[in-house]
Amino acid sequence: MAAALLKPWGVVLAGAYPRRSAFDRLVPRPLLPVVHTPIVAYPLRWLAEAGVPGATVCANSTTRTARSALHGTSGLPAQVEFHEDWMPRGAAGCVRDAGLQRDARTFIVVDGTTIPCGDLRALLETHTRSEAALTVCAHSEPRATASNAALRPNGVYVFDRRIFDYIAPHGFQDIKEALIPRLHAAGVRIAVHECQGACPRIYDAWSYLSVNRWAISRLSVNGFVPQGYTRRDEALVHASACISPQARLIGPLVLGHGVTVEANATLVGPTAIGCGSRVERGAVVSRSVVWSNCRLGRDSLVDRCVLSDDALVPPHASFYGALKTAIRPEGGLWVKSRGWVESMLPIRGAEVALRRSPGTTSP
Repeated sequence: MAAALLKPWGVVLAGAYPRRSAFDRLVPRPLLPVVHTPIVAYPLRWLAEAGVPGATVCANSTTRTARSALHGTSGLPAQVEFHEDWMPRGAAGCVRDAGLQRDARTFIVVDGTTIPCGDLRALLETHTRSEAALTVCAHSEPRATASNAALRPNGVYVFDRRIFDYIAPHGFQDIKEALIPRLHAAGVRIAVHECQGACPRIYDAWSYLSVNRWAISRLSVNGFVPQGYTRRDEALVHASACISPQARLIGPLVLGHGVTVEANATLVGPTAIGCGSRVERGAVVSRSVVWSNCRLGRDSLVDRCVLSDDALVPPHASFYGALKTAIRPEGGLWVKSRGWVESMLPIRGAEVALRRSPGTTSP
């Protein structure tokens, strides 16, 4: 029992997220594939690399799907458990409910759509040294000035067990909007650990492309070669992939199990192509994420696109900044959110044009 109390325990928040757009309705956000791996696996691997013995994934209504998606994933903690609340509890409520099932005194809490990059040991040292009940991991904005040097949370927290006394056992309990103000009002110590740079995090389709670009480029730079892959210049190619000698591979690429790339096709990175997908003769795929069993027709072009499972790009078709799905989303409404304009076009399959609004930056 004493040893269990000394070891921290991880809690990964992978519950409900808004599903307003066609992109949000593809799969639960924590299960979106980043370089062929569900993003929820990245915080779990981060915990395991720092020696955390186990973690609880709070997936709620998506528990069964999350368990299946993580099955067989390498590099996870020795113990991975799943917790499901029958009623919406919010982030703080989920941490309390999952934490009460463990004997640990310290809990590392990570948002399931975040790829943590900081030094976990340094974070825990800050938490211990400050004797805080809650430590928030945060980063400064790149454009911050001395007069406006606000910090932004990274989606990573350290909870002391005593915090559970400040979280109601019922109802929706958020961390930022409810728990932190409650702790301030009670005079409970809260610490901030500043880390270098933001943690990549998925909010929408545009940030999803950016996170994949970051992850693909990182693989190219650090020289890591996953099991079953070989490196061809900047590309990582699975041993089962069939790549024509006449195909052009440019920049950082990850080509998964059973991928086929025909003659005169061109792949421009950062791009990831999922298992069983086929890029036909003369097609061009640039700065895109292609999921499993997609088919890109002869002489087609996709640039800055997301193709979900089984999507078909017709021969000679061109898509720029589009979400291409196998099934057309319901309705045909125009939806504007977070700088995107999403147009659901009533044609075969579904092409959702993803055009940045004025004043926003591209990945």
